[in-house]
Amino acid sequence: MTKISRREGLTGIGAAVATAALGGNAASAAAQAAAAFDQTNVTWNTLEGFDHVWYHVLKVDPEMKIVDLLLKFAANERVLLHRHHADYSTFIIQGELRLYNAEGELTEIRPTASFVEKSAGGAPHTEGGGDQDCIAWFSNRGQDGVIYEILGPNNETLATLGLPEFYALWQAQEEPVQPYIPG
Repeated sequence: MTKISRREGLTGIGAAVATAALGGNAASAAAQAAAAFDQTNVTWNTLEGFDHVWYHVLKVDPEMKIVDLLLKFAANERVLLHRHHADYSTFIIQGELRLYNAEGELTEIRPTASFVEKSAGGAPHTEGGGDQDCIAWFSNRGQDGVIYEILGPNNETLATLGLPEFYALWQAQEEPVQPYIPG
């Protein structure tokens, strides 16, 4: 028997009741509600010109050349064409991350709880959320220059985001929620 917290139980019951009242599948709705990532303490930020994506920088370590951030991709939308210039890992916290090649063809789906490591480079691509917003942790490593190269329709460079830019974004954002020690 799996134990759940009172909050998880109430969330599931609330979703189940609402779904049953609307004639849907209560078990499916309860499972979806329990699986949703609580974003209450995350302050999402945006960059002008970057539609369908929000960010929250977790940490920038210039000495170790590491940028860790959360990205939230809008459901059924795509971000700008880009290329990765740093080795990176992703862990999907909520939803699924869908990747598309430069021609717009779906090439990969990363479901909730999937972990992927990739080397710098690779073909230009776009990405976005599946049927619900996707929240993913990205860890970019080993690059103190360009991390993301934003591309135009002819693969021309429109913008770059590197370690210095992410450091400035990290310093400018609202202080994140910190742990506390009871007592």
